Parts: sequence; structure tokens; C-alpha cells
Amino acid sequence: MRLGTTLQLGRLTVQVDAFIVLCIFLSCGMFISLGFWQLDRAAEKRALAAAYQSAAQADPVPFAELPQTDVSNNLRVALQGRFRSEISFLVLYQFFQGRPGYELVTPFRPATGGDLVLISRGWIAPGNDGGPPTVPAVEGETSVLARLHLPETTVPAGEVTDNSWPVRLPRLNIEQTRQLLGEPVYPYVLRLEAGQPGVLGRHWSQPDFSTRSHYAYTAQWFGLALLVLLASFAYASNVLSLIRER
Repeated sequence: MRLGTTLQLGRLTVQVDAFIVLCIFLSCGMFISLGFWQLDRAAEKRALAAAYQSAAQADPVPFAELPQTDVSNNLRVALQGRFRSEISFLVLYQFFQGRPGYELVTPFRPATGGDLVLISRGWIAPGNDGGPPTVPAVEGETSVLARLHLPETTVPAGEVTDNSWPVRLPRLNIEQTRQLLGEPVYPYVLRLEAGQPGVLGRHWSQPDFSTRSHYAYTAQWFGLALLVLLASFAYASNVLSLIRER
């Protein structure tokens, strides 16, 4: 048995049903909570954008001072050592200015010792025969500036069919490169800045920090909550009849 009552406000009458009021309350609560969730996501995006920009404008951090964990994406890093061009990786399905090619990732031996560092030198075109390109070597000890890139940890390892270097990979998996190189590898990738020794086409896209879609969804969820309230009021009252009588 449903609990209900009728409210009379002058000529306006409203039928109040407890079950329907509960349904309206739950529906509006869900829509409003989804709207606030989208606002939280927009705030997170703004914070990430600010941190990304701040890291890009900061002075370079010496590689020897970088921690193994809890580092900032796009952090500027300075390191000195030698490129190991003879054991490079070619990441497939990379495009630059509309052309297909590879991302060239070359291990780098820091002068201070320790783990190899994977340095992305950028985009490189296939060889003249359509096969792997010749990897341009960087001879001798050199100093470079690069940006720290935090690769996705969920990227699965890909099938390797090459029997010699450079090894082609469908995607870059840090653990897989560690196994192929046979020694420890720094867990993040460094992307060379423009004008650095060994840099090629800097094809990497910028992260999407746009909040427009989040605000659009916020308006949508709040709008649905308001629509439910107005439609419920119109259904439970004689307000539409009163409007038509005018």
C-alpha cells in the first residue's frame, strides 16, 4: 500500500506519493553525483596540466639525482654518457607529418654507471627497401637534455621476430626491453629535447588536458536532474492545466 497525500496551494494541486518521491530523490541524487564526479575529473586534469607545465619549465635535474619512483612526467633531465646505438629498438606504427615509420629508442650508458637508460630519439623513416632503417650512431661520450616520459605500465609485451639489432617491437614494454638487453633498465623513458645529439623527428603528441568534455558532461547530468524534477512536478500536479487556461 502506497503512502500519499494531496497538497493544495490555491488552484494548484500536487499529488505526493512516497514511492515516487523516493524514486525521484534517488534518480536526482545519482545524476547530481555524476555531475560532481565530472567536476572532480576536470580539477584533476587542471592539476595534471599545471604539473606538466611546471616540470617543462624547471631547470634540468641531473640524472644521478632522479629517484626510481615518484617522478614527474615531462621533467627535464640532464645526463652524460654514451649511446649504445648498436642495440637500438624500433617501435612500429609511428607517424610523423603523415608518414609511417618507427620510433627509435636507443639505450644510453650513464657516465656515473648504473642501469641502462632508454632514450627515445624520435621518429625515423624506414629503409629504402621498406625494411628497418640504418640507425644513425652518436659516437663518444656526450651530454644530452631530455624529458621524462612515464610509459603505460599495462602495455603488454609484443612478439619479436628479429634475430639481430635493431629489434622491432610493436610497442615499448620496459620489462621486455630489460629481458632483451639482458641487464637492468631504468623504468622510465627519456625523450630528447630539440637540438640534442642524436635527436630525430620529435613526433610525440602532447597529453590531452582538455576539460571541455568534463564540463559538458557536468551540464548534461545536472540538466537531467533538473529535467526529472520538472517532469515529475508536471506529472504530479495540475500546473499544465492551469497554464493552458490562461
